Amino acid sequence: MADKRQILIPATEGAAFVVRRGETIKVIDVEGHQIGDFVSFNLHQPREKLSTGETVNFNSLADGGSIHLTVGSKFYSNLQNPMFEIVEDLAKGVHDLLFAPCSSALYAAFMGDPLHRNCRDNLTKAVEPYGLGYLDVPDPINLFQNTRPKADGTIDYRPAATQAGEHIVLKAFMDCLVAISACPFDGEIDGGRPNGQKCTPLRVEFVGE
Repeated sequence: MADKRQILIPATEGAAFVVRRGETIKVIDVEGHQIGDFVSFNLHQPREKLSTGETVNFNSLADGGSIHLTVGSKFYSNLQNPMFEIVEDLAKGVHDLLFAPCSSALYAAFMGDPLHRNCRDNLTKAVEPYGLGYLDVPDPINLFQNTRPKADGTIDYRPAATQAGEHIVLKAFMDCLVAISACPFDGEIDGGRPNGQKCTPLRVEFVGE
């Protein structure tokens, strides 16, 4: 496949771009261990947007109840329509469907720093030129985020599983507005850092046959 367009998302920042039906994008973890908060909207009717809950529902029916996304899994909208399909995944399904984007309120509570860069603001800023705002941003699929529920209901936090240059490839089922935040979370949880030792960039490549 040949590159058609590339978008660099600097560390702790976000970007939005249009993906047309049938187009394929590759989201690359440039330096490794970096989470990317991924949201999408129907380009022509943005009230239809990514739903992590519907994504769990429909993929669970397909694979027997797992929240583990893999090649062939689809991202679904709040109208139960497929938006994207995973066609390649070097992260081997290690993505998170549980967490909302980090926000100024979260950093105020967690670190006492409401001015910390955050995914909610990054995603909002990215979609504002398309007429969308803070309340339009859905909960994301957190690409490469390595968090899993344990048997006792607590969460196992580990650094994002991807190494430098590893990626996920997604094919669009509809014309979409996509926004991605290179997650700025730099705190420590249970002795580990979800984004590794530092926050780093992501890159998106449009690819074609």
